[in-house]
Amino acid sequence: ALLSTLSACDKDDDNKEKIEYTLSATMDGASEVPAVTTDGMGSMTGTYNKSTNMLTWSIMWHQLSGPATNMHFHGPAEVTEPAGVALGIPGFANAAEGTVEGSATITEEQEAELLGGKWYVNIHTDLNKAGEIRGQVSAQ
Repeated sequence: ALLSTLSACDKDDDNKEKIEYTLSATMDGASEVPAVTTDGMGSMTGTYNKSTNMLTWSIMWHQLSGPATNMHFHGPAEVTEPAGVALGIPGFANAAEGTVEGSATITEEQEAELLGGKWYVNIHTDLNKAGEIRGQVSAQ
């Protein structure tokens, strides 16, 4: 009887839905669509909480061709596709290198796209108005 109780507990643990996700993206010009030649690079780390629909992020960039003029999460899109803005990223420094942190509540539809790997983060400059560096967001 004890063995069946332990087995039942294991099954219950397997059925628990994941609530907190770790997010990451590596950004470069080669990931832009079409690809951009640049020394610029960056990364995004963050979390997503399904209970609160809260997305948090920390973005770092350096060696852009000029100051960052805009930043967004875009989606839904595969790695080889462009997409419209899903969420703006406010508060970034208008500089060729820097960091920005932020958070936002997103919708259930946006959640499905984000957790399905259909969002990317994009940093724009004057020289590359459509985007200089891009990275697809992955959720773990």
